[in-house]
Amino acid sequence: MKSEYIQPFVEALVRVLEQSTGGPVKRNPVSVRSSPVTTMGVASIIGITGLCEGRVILDMSRQTACRLASAMGGEPAVSYDAMVSSTINELNNMVCGRAVSDLANRGLAMDINPPTLFTGTDMDITNSGMEIVAIPVETAAGPVMLNLSLRAKS
Repeated sequence: MKSEYIQPFVEALVRVLEQSTGGPVKRNPVSVRSSPVTTMGVASIIGITGLCEGRVILDMSRQTACRLASAMGGEPAVSYDAMVSSTINELNNMVCGRAVSDLANRGLAMDINPPTLFTGTDMDITNSGMEIVAIPVETAAGPVMLNLSLRAKS
């Protein structure tokens, strides 16, 4: 996967989390791995189409999801519910939307599909033989992982 595709997602993830939570975000080293992605508990998935195809998985624990939803909504999310799910999907939408807009400004036309949310720990999500760029960050709410799989359309 080309680094010019990865960097906008890294930057968007950090900016959106900082703006949404009002706190700092620590970037951890990016790594490349093969399929599958094993989830931490809450995984929002967005498909990418256009010049490239693939998917973006925003993954975190239920506790982190509740804390992020609380920070974004301004009200405490005591337990995982539909509002938390909606907030996490919107968070992924914001990250992907920002990254795809940045790529479009560079002449790389891509689009995103509506997010889908899965809950459950240790679920394996397979990326059809595509390599995965794992982008881990630490927030005050807890660890968040963005798994990016993109390939040029043939």
